[in-house]
Amino acid sequence: MDENLKKLREHMKRESVDFYFVPTRDEHNNEYVPPHCQRRTWLTHFTGSYGEALVGLKQAFLWTDPRYFLQAEKELVGTGFQLMKQFQGVSAPIPHWLSEHAINATVGVDPKLISLSQQQQWENALAQVNGRLMAFPDNWIDLLWTQRPAPHFSKIHILDEKYTGLTAAEKLIQVREALKKIHADTLVISQLDEIAWLFNIRGHDIPFNPLCTAYAIITLSEAFLFVHKGCVDDAAYFSHHHISLKSYDDFPAVLQQLDSDVCIDPASTSWWVATQLSKATVIKKTSPIVMLKAIKNNTELKGMREAHYLDAIAMVKFLHWLEAHWYDGETEITVANQLEKFRKAEARCKDLSFPTICGYADHGAIVHYMAQQGTAHAISDSDLLLIDSGGQYFEGTTDITRTLHLGKPTLQQKKHYTLVLKGHLSLRHAQFPDGTCGEHLNAIARLPLWNEGLDFGHGTGHGVGCYLCVHEGPQRISGGASGVPLKPGMVVSNEPGVYFPGEYGIRIENVCAIVKTKTEGFYTFEDLTLVPYARNLIDKSLLSEEEILWIDEYHQAIYDLLGNALSSEEKIWLKHATAVL
Repeated sequence: MDENLKKLREHMKRESVDFYFVPTRDEHNNEYVPPHCQRRTWLTHFTGSYGEALVGLKQAFLWTDPRYFLQAEKELVGTGFQLMKQFQGVSAPIPHWLSEHAINATVGVDPKLISLSQQQQWENALAQVNGRLMAFPDNWIDLLWTQRPAPHFSKIHILDEKYTGLTAAEKLIQVREALKKIHADTLVISQLDEIAWLFNIRGHDIPFNPLCTAYAIITLSEAFLFVHKGCVDDAAYFSHHHISLKSYDDFPAVLQQLDSDVCIDPASTSWWVATQLSKATVIKKTSPIVMLKAIKNNTELKGMREAHYLDAIAMVKFLHWLEAHWYDGETEITVANQLEKFRKAEARCKDLSFPTICGYADHGAIVHYMAQQGTAHAISDSDLLLIDSGGQYFEGTTDITRTLHLGKPTLQQKKHYTLVLKGHLSLRHAQFPDGTCGEHLNAIARLPLWNEGLDFGHGTGHGVGCYLCVHEGPQRISGGASGVPLKPGMVVSNEPGVYFPGEYGIRIENVCAIVKTKTEGFYTFEDLTLVPYARNLIDKSLLSEEEILWIDEYHQAIYDLLGNALSSEEKIWLKHATAVL
């Protein structure tokens, strides 16, 4: 048994606890967490970005979704953890498991790492079997983690209005108007991307996500930002927008003094925050910032188009380079590094938006594969190469997946690629009425695969932030019900795929903006991503005339937009890559 698991169980016995919960997320409900908050990884050795661990005195479990099944099966070997498979787009079914297995049991949690919604679900489940949920203020992993990295808090950067379209003061007016509609006079914010959007601030506290660690409280007349000391250089900016700066450590004391009608988002606010509001009347509602942030304004949409234009230039330069250099001993790691160099050659690229996924042959079937020294494949022209990557620009955030074959693909590979492309095109050109949610469109991208008895285990699309998080809600396109209508101004990915463990994987991903059509009350998608598909992987016989026209129009638009930004050799490559089918 793993030594870390042994130590945790010894602590559980001392505290008379039968199960202890170790989630991926941190105190701010972040999807990607800073190194000092990677508690689940430390305990389980599973490195995927999503997974929930539940440790019992005799058994230990890790729930994750199909994106990580292959990875988890390898990384959990010898750890004492059993993989529990869940459906993508559906929250971990731990409450259901507890309602059947935690008879008379005590389940311990860190109340800062479980949302208010989770707490209520778990308590309801445990009540069915005479169990109880108990909060422990000290995180037990932190107590046992002897070489835990020290926290790092970066300087706060003010994002100029030319990128945001609205000042912080104007956004505060929008939030206050929304509060009045739900009869609340105070909003408590824990989610870092909401805080970043509201105050037009960015940081570097979370890898690949331009966020700064903070809490915020907004009243009808005041705004408070709780940050770590030394992170603010431009105090005048906050004063100008009537934002009061407070120490991060003062947050609980201020919560305890609130005696007004306080709105908290139960999906993103921790149980701990709720317990601090002892004097307040708590209103549990989705934060108004969620939709304000999701629906981009015209300035943000213009910035997203510019970011994708810059990103497309980097991608085309990279693809041209790859075709000419793959045989020089390149590996999955060196190829990913070279792509990063092309992106960062543009001064406006501030970072990647997530670690580049570069999977050759069977590694491409691992949806969120991370290449490692010693096990990374060398690149050749005998199999498929899947590359999923993105960049962070002041103007916006990008995310693109392309699947390539540097030689001669098999007929089966061409068929599978074309089936994925058909679903991708069908979703891109769908026209849908107001009120349509992502779950209503999900089948459109999957139907060509379903007709062949194939499917994929990840979502079809996720929201994308504007120089924020590459995964942004509340909108998504997946089988799991979101209940969130897709609206003009929202930005989503379009990324069907198909995977054959031990062989190869295929995924095609564009980021799209939702736009109005000429028909009143109907919307469609606009491609922001401007990178050619792999022409040598397309089986033209499987495409309709309309699909061929869509591809040709897309490729022509790419050539027209990018051609003059490239060298003569790169332009020739792009001319070939975008030639009519």
